[in-house]
Amino acid sequence: MRRIVSLGLIAALFMPILSGCAAQNGRMREHRGAAVGAGTGAVGGAVVGGLLGGRRGAVAGGLLGALAGGLVGNYHDQREKNLAETRRGYTEYDAAKGTRLKIERVRTNPAAASPGDTVEIQLTYAVLTPREDMMVPVRESREILFNGSKVGEASVDIEREGGTWRSVVPITLPGNARPGYYRVVASVEARGGGKDIEEITFRVHR
Repeated sequence: MRRIVSLGLIAALFMPILSGCAAQNGRMREHRGAAVGAGTGAVGGAVVGGLLGGRRGAVAGGLLGALAGGLVGNYHDQREKNLAETRRGYTEYDAAKGTRLKIERVRTNPAAASPGDTVEIQLTYAVLTPREDMMVPVRESREILFNGSKVGEASVDIEREGGTWRSVVPITLPGNARPGYYRVVASVEARGGGKDIEEITFRVHR
């Protein structure tokens, strides 16, 4: 099974950190590495991990503004359902129309956190393909906004098989994170397969 994650340029500065292989088969795979923001300006980084077959790739992103000085942690992903199981939940899907993506759930864990805590941004989505043997280039994006301004972003380009996928990007909040509600805009997009967007919020309290 072939997986490719490619680097997307999101933040102003890039700090790749290479590391080892991911776990596989029936559990969340961890793509190791970290991106650290520091100071008060727009600082980004890359989460870079080893994938199956020795391939390497990256989650690109960064934190700034109200989240400057925080950290984007290791990317995890897992296939929760195969294509046949996923199609049973989408009886309206027409294979003749090609690939379709559908976000099923966006979740932050926890929903409320304190400065210094880690908030996981979880994204579950369906990849509906006409055939079992197709690999679909998918871009996952997570954009974080505070008071209408972007304060963080993480993006990964990855090839997916048909089925239902769950991926996680943890964000460790800086010790001086401003209190209030943070809006997460999550999206998945495939060439020729459309785009789906969902939103959720989490709260930072003192």
